[in-house]
Amino acid sequence: MSRRRFTIGVATPRGMSAPYAYFTPAVALGYDRDEGIEFAFFYGGEPGSTARSLCEGACDIACLNTIVGFMGRAEGLPMLAIGSKARRAHRYFAVMPKSPAGKLSDLHGKRIACDFPHIQPLAEAALAEEGVGPSKFKWVPWQGSGMQIRDMIEPLRRGEVDALFLMDWTDGDAIARGLKLRHLRSKLLERIRVSSCYWTTEATFSANEDVLSRALRALQKSLVFSFTNPQAALEAMWETYPETKPPPGLRDAVLRHDVEVLKSCLEPMRIDEHDPDPRWCAIPAQEMIAWQDFLLRSGVLHRELDLKRLYTTALVARINDFNAEEIRTAARLSFSKAANHLNTGLSRT
Repeated sequence: MSRRRFTIGVATPRGMSAPYAYFTPAVALGYDRDEGIEFAFFYGGEPGSTARSLCEGACDIACLNTIVGFMGRAEGLPMLAIGSKARRAHRYFAVMPKSPAGKLSDLHGKRIACDFPHIQPLAEAALAEEGVGPSKFKWVPWQGSGMQIRDMIEPLRRGEVDALFLMDWTDGDAIARGLKLRHLRSKLLERIRVSSCYWTTEATFSANEDVLSRALRALQKSLVFSFTNPQAALEAMWETYPETKPPPGLRDAVLRHDVEVLKSCLEPMRIDEHDPDPRWCAIPAQEMIAWQDFLLRSGVLHRELDLKRLYTTALVARINDFNAEEIRTAARLSFSKAANHLNTGLSRT
């Protein structure tokens, strides 16, 4: 039986890696094939270019920060959010453990680095809300890949950089390297309940609504599996994408590192008792209204957008039409046993 190829865009350099390992159980265990589709991935490098590539047809959906969708829409890109991905902030202001900065307003006059410059407007909005306007601090370049913290550790230790505005996976990378950065609380970021979304285009939604719902259902199954057993999700990545598999002598060290990265990436997607809608991919209207309000106040947006064209909840019920407990039962086994339990193969042919 032929399956429709379905391409997922991510804003990272080329190649599957631990920050998105939670998608690989869908491929390794056949959740995509169960839905009559076959997943492929498009690596856009950074958020802005990934959004533009989505609208040029490079992928069917893209996983992007909510602010990227708002900014894209303001620039005329026909982006449409069809489901929430992260349910709370997955970016943090972080400082060294012994930094004198105890609150966000203490970054007045300081030097801050951001892993992906396209996201700097979100940091500027959060800082401005607490009295630190754009002229009151200095952006300095991020050293090395935005996917890793390795080349930023020494500048932090030497005092060349005072704070970082970073992604969840970079924070997990720091923990895995033995550096637990201290987060500075942000009133704005703590209010956010939908910090990233699955984005498509208006034309793709109009033409392929059913395919999109089936694809997102497969992805949510993969998330449930990964939450239950992150180590098995990483093993699924190694088996499905052999180029990610570490040499035998480094397996344990890589696993310890990558589990921390993956857990940090999963945490913002966790649904907890305070979520107004406990369904996967839910987008509460008040959250999108709040996003627009603060982007207008901060000057990131210069006019109101038509929110009815920015997001839809039409797919949420269909996306959630699966037995999550069945997925958790399989995930509690090792990866190989889970694969046998589901009677599927281990690798993509």
